Amino acid sequence: MDTKLKVIFLPFASTGHINPMVDIARVLAMHGVDVTIIAPPVAASLFQSSVDGDSSLGRSIRTHVVKFPAAEVGLPDGVEIFNAGTPPDMIAKIAKALQLLEKEIEKLLEQLQADCIVTDMFYPWTADAASRLGIPRLIFLVGSYLAHSAYHSVKTLSI
Repeated sequence: MDTKLKVIFLPFASTGHINPMVDIARVLAMHGVDVTIIAPPVAASLFQSSVDGDSSLGRSIRTHVVKFPAAEVGLPDGVEIFNAGTPPDMIAKIAKALQLLEKEIEKLLEQLQADCIVTDMFYPWTADAASRLGIPRLIFLVGSYLAHSAYHSVKTLSI
């Protein structure tokens, strides 16, 4: 009987979100958690060598690559993540493509039978998916605690 905790990570399509989330996933794998990171090919290429290195050391960590629907939204192949220089018209297309992945990722979450999912704050739909699966969802917030507290205060106290 496998009693290892299984956690799925779903990082947002931006290097500033991908790298710290993958670092957390790797630390958990180092401590015996069974980790799967779901990402499209370009995002996965940013961290795959680290995951492969961890896996070669006997850690239970892997990447599940999902096809990014670039053509369906009018993007050239290889444009899958946001960065500071991403043109505004491409930002909208990347966002639309990520939205098209929701159903596929929901099915994948079901198939992988995780005990918990860790998703970026920009994937609010994963709360419903986790609820349907009866598992906890942890929200990954990239910014500092102070920034999030200030945002929450302004949002809550604004008239």
